[in-house]
Amino acid sequence: MDSQFFRKLDRFEILAHGIHRGGQIGHRRSVSRGAGLEFADHKEYSAGDDIRYLDWNLYARLEEVFIKIFEQEEALPIYILLDASGSMGLGEPTKLAFAAHVAAALAYVGLTNDDDVRVCLFAEGLLESSKVLRGKTQIYEILDLLDPPASGGTDLAAALATFSAENRLPGMAFVLSDFLDPAGVLAGVRLLAGRRFGVVGMHVIAPEEARPDIDGDVELEDLETDRRLRVLLRRDTLTRYEQFFADHCADIRRQFERYGAHYLSLPTTQDIDEVLFARLPKEGVFR
Repeated sequence: MDSQFFRKLDRFEILAHGIHRGGQIGHRRSVSRGAGLEFADHKEYSAGDDIRYLDWNLYARLEEVFIKIFEQEEALPIYILLDASGSMGLGEPTKLAFAAHVAAALAYVGLTNDDDVRVCLFAEGLLESSKVLRGKTQIYEILDLLDPPASGGTDLAAALATFSAENRLPGMAFVLSDFLDPAGVLAGVRLLAGRRFGVVGMHVIAPEEARPDIDGDVELEDLETDRRLRVLLRRDTLTRYEQFFADHCADIRRQFERYGAHYLSLPTTQDIDEVLFARLPKEGVFR
């Protein structure tokens, strides 16, 4: 990732979806009476309105008193949660490296638009978090954080419980993970949705786990526990596994969508530029 890569992201902003504040869905703009960035509408004058914002031109035409209403930009809280557990070390590029690339792009787009950005790493719990940052020059602090080793197990429910306790202001929460903890996904997404966050699950998938190119007598290693198992793999066994994995991915999607969250499947074989400059705008993450 270099300056040229980031410059290509300057044209984007992150869209707010499903954030609820005070019973209303949050958006980038809030309507207020008085000064703001962009004229929106009029309202009839009522006692207590600021007379500085009377529209005298409209009064001259209609002989009725109206107040100008403006739209005002709001900073969007953006939380980027990156799975750094051992299983994310699979593949070439690793799932972690691919996810970190996407996370850096999300962070940069948020920082460029003066949104409040925080990046968090998790595995069996919440590992490390950045400060709340704003402004594109802060991207270097985030890049330093986005280079962890992949190690340990996964407890997504525990990580998101700690995260939601530490971050009370609802915003967009992007969760980048291989989601090999289905029970944790269900509990975690339910928790964030209940706390009125807009949630986007980014399911990072390596080709080795979707369609393993192995057979015969092999030794398998669990990257999170270091346990090893020698097995004899036949084609029919691999076919059943591939169907199991496809069913697992479909179940993860259903768990996100059940709570009104957005789900994206991100194979690491997909070109990163295609993900960032085509898929994310198409999916409504960027505009």
